[in-house]
Amino acid sequence: MTSNIVYQLTRPISYLLLHHPAGKIYNWRIPFVLALLSTALLFLCFDVATIVTKDGLIDQLAGFITGLPGFLIAALAAIATFNRPVIDQEMIESPTITIKVGNTKIENSQLTRRDFLLRLFAYLTVLSIFLVIFVKVAMVVTLPATIALYGQWLFVVGFLLLFWQLLVLLLFGMYYLCERLNMNI
Repeated sequence: MTSNIVYQLTRPISYLLLHHPAGKIYNWRIPFVLALLSTALLFLCFDVATIVTKDGLIDQLAGFITGLPGFLIAALAAIATFNRPVIDQEMIESPTITIKVGNTKIENSQLTRRDFLLRLFAYLTVLSIFLVIFVKVAMVVTLPATIALYGQWLFVVGFLLLFWQLLVLLLFGMYYLCERLNMNI
């Protein structure tokens, strides 16, 4: 019973469990490089206090992200109800995932375009909600003075990694919806 509940509540992040070589590039490598570059630029140009305080850079970015969940949920609804046969075809070089149907696990289940896009946009929705909560909680946490500077920079790096992941995957999802889905290949 408990494992079914955990399974069901973690399905919105199941996008991260897809098995596909390109996933590592879009999910982690590109966001990691962008996070490192942007952190280095911020480190060289700004004091960390101006980045992490109320109305600082991260607070402003969180304000932008706050509006995303509504749009992403609308995208989920649109993808779920698209009425084109091509969306229910298996993808070429399809990513695979392990799924549970009742008490049976199905290994390496291939995804249709609809499955893939639903998992991607569900993950983006959860990630955007998490990022907003992450920033709001971090803004009220007070660290001891001895580790405050390191803790603030660690927060900046963590936020930027997830922020860049959100943007990269959002751009990839829009590319897939706008171009790949209409190619019928």
